[in-house]
Amino acid sequence: MTMRNKVKILSSFLLIILVASMLYACGSPTPEVPPNSDTPSNPANSDGSDTPTTPDGSDTSPTPADKVEVVYFYWPQRCTGCVYAESTTLYTLQTYFADELASGKITWVTLDVAAEENAAIAEKYGAYTSSLFINTIIDGIDHIKQLTEIWAVLGDDVAFIEVVKSAIEQSLSGEG
Repeated sequence: MTMRNKVKILSSFLLIILVASMLYACGSPTPEVPPNSDTPSNPANSDGSDTPTTPDGSDTSPTPADKVEVVYFYWPQRCTGCVYAESTTLYTLQTYFADELASGKITWVTLDVAAEENAAIAEKYGAYTSSLFINTIIDGIDHIKQLTEIWAVLGDDVAFIEVVKSAIEQSLSGEG
């Protein structure tokens, strides 16, 4: 076997390993986050109103968020779907929530999930792969929600923007 053939075989082998690594990093499913068990249900009251109440009759309407953090975690090996998710989320924020971004009511953060300096925040959010989270902060308490549904609408700009926009609107109103 000539040296040229050995180099071709080695190059092909390395290329296969690289492609497999990228597919594994970007293709890992994200875990489902169980629904928040302390979220009150909203049945109609006995008086026929839709205002949520507790058994003692006090109002449980959502409290508007003090702040909403939109956090995107990514791997260093970035696939086109991951880049799309980040850029389209940022587009949605800048287009529909520019005032909230400017005032600090909404913050946007992108973090390398594999970087050692981001380990604590990745643990806080439960992130281990490319993921988008919305953290609704009400009275200093985090209400973190992972938007797994974005991965089903990658490439569909209208649907992707609607998923992200709707989740942020719900968070701002205290429903998210």
